[in-house]
Amino acid sequence: MRALLARVGRTIRQDCRVDADDRVVVAVSGGSDSVGLAWLLAELAARDRGPAVVGLLHVNHQLRGAESDADEAFCRALADRLASPIAVASFDVGARAREARVSIEVAARHARYEFFDAAMPSLGATLVATGHTMDDQAETVLLRLMRGAGTRGLSGIRARRDNVIRPLIHSRRADVRKLLTSRGETWREDGSNEDVAIPRNRVRHELMPVLTGIAPGGVRALARLALQAQDDEAALTHAATEFGPSLVLSNEAADGRVDRMEVDAVMLSLMPPALARRLIRAFAADVAPGRNLASQHLEAVRSLAASDKLVGHLDLPGMLVAKRNGRLVLTPAAPATAC
Repeated sequence: MRALLARVGRTIRQDCRVDADDRVVVAVSGGSDSVGLAWLLAELAARDRGPAVVGLLHVNHQLRGAESDADEAFCRALADRLASPIAVASFDVGARAREARVSIEVAARHARYEFFDAAMPSLGATLVATGHTMDDQAETVLLRLMRGAGTRGLSGIRARRDNVIRPLIHSRRADVRKLLTSRGETWREDGSNEDVAIPRNRVRHELMPVLTGIAPGGVRALARLALQAQDDEAALTHAATEFGPSLVLSNEAADGRVDRMEVDAVMLSLMPPALARRLIRAFAADVAPGRNLASQHLEAVRSLAASDKLVGHLDLPGMLVAKRNGRLVLTPAAPATAC
């Protein structure tokens, strides 16, 4: 327990970049990872080795009927044992997924983070802590590797992103469960985690046992890969940022939004591919904020820039790219109109 507590404390200080005056709420689902995180952070706060814990957050996704309600009741009881306030929200995630035409997993994640942002002020929190472990990191890296991700995707789950921290990202799930068992604490098992039709579950239950059988240190190796990819991504992104202004020939903006950007196609085509891809992604973030370009979109823009053709056109997510006399002209795509 002491080793796990020390590791989590180091992660909070070194990787989550938590300040002395930060106040943390813990997102709890009822599963072992988040329950263990709540106890560990409470212990660190009691020993003055971690930030103040000001409450718990729980989202009832309404996906498993009585089981979802039992998860909520369990988390309320956990808050009582920790003598901590709890904020609870309930969302019909299934309906949200159908309306937005996204997967259940995506709709659930959006609902959770929407609630986190809304609930933090009421508890006086500056940060939300989630229970992602090293095992989650390894699964994420494998999933993205199989989808053909580059270093950006292989960076996996960050220890901190904006106001969300992951204090368990360097800790194994098995160690968290050992801690809970040693204290006589229980947790909830989500039956949907056994559904191997969900890619992450299939990786967890079918691929990870094979991987650890071949390479017992495979989970830690994948986690190291994620950290190395994060370093590489940071360095390449910084280098691309340095070159960015020299490629932008004009930039028209109104009301804080870029309406038109012209980029030197020749210079872009001469850039090392690793930098060109990041420049294109950065330009797209200005022109079409909130829309992500896949790797094939980045390569399409690179190909258009390098083409001998004087004119060309690409219709990308949220953005149009036209080539005209050695320039790429980036404009926001017109919003779709209802029929």
